Amino acid sequence: MKDAAARRSYTRGGSVVLMALLLSCVSLYGANWLIFHPDLTPGFLHDPLLGIPQPADVIVVLAGDAERILYAASLIERGLAPRLLTTLVDPACLRAGHPLGTCATGVRNTADEALVMRRVLEREQMERIMIVTSRSHLVRATAVFRVVFLGSGMELNVVPTPHDSFHESPAIRELLSFFPSLGCAVLGRLNPELYGWIMQYRRPVLLRDAATSAYDA
Repeated sequence: MKDAAARRSYTRGGSVVLMALLLSCVSLYGANWLIFHPDLTPGFLHDPLLGIPQPADVIVVLAGDAERILYAASLIERGLAPRLLTTLVDPACLRAGHPLGTCATGVRNTADEALVMRRVLEREQMERIMIVTSRSHLVRATAVFRVVFLGSGMELNVVPTPHDSFHESPAIRELLSFFPSLGCAVLGRLNPELYGWIMQYRRPVLLRDAATSAYDA
């Protein structure tokens, strides 16, 4: 009897582990499709305008690939927004006449960028915000900014750069960073002090690294 019960328990345990592995594989496979096939993302997130540039009060460029700045500048030239901001610099600090090097926001990741920009854009009284990121970051950036901007009353339009060269390593990082990024965004909104304590040892993105830096979480 004991042997039979042990076998049944072992079988149930093995089934649970197998199901967990299968669910993990399906989740990663689905996330992989969303990252490598951005055309599917608008339907998944129930936003038909996701990824399509719309008129905005300001364009916010996330730190990272230099192509983001170039694409944002082209959108400014097309008249889609009158202003361009980077998440790396506090515009109020610059207007006060302080040197660029002293106006760094100190952002360390995508969640930081969203948290900082919510404060900045509320202060600047912006209503329609266009976020520019790389194509491979579209899903994660959209999720993080929506969590942080929930209840702000601001309209978000997240758009990717036209081109994005996929490499295996960044794609894996993007997959592994999705849920930690989302967790950071939620924690940053619910408990800023705890979030700041946890993140205090992360290195901020430097202004001189803005064109080349790429980071996760």
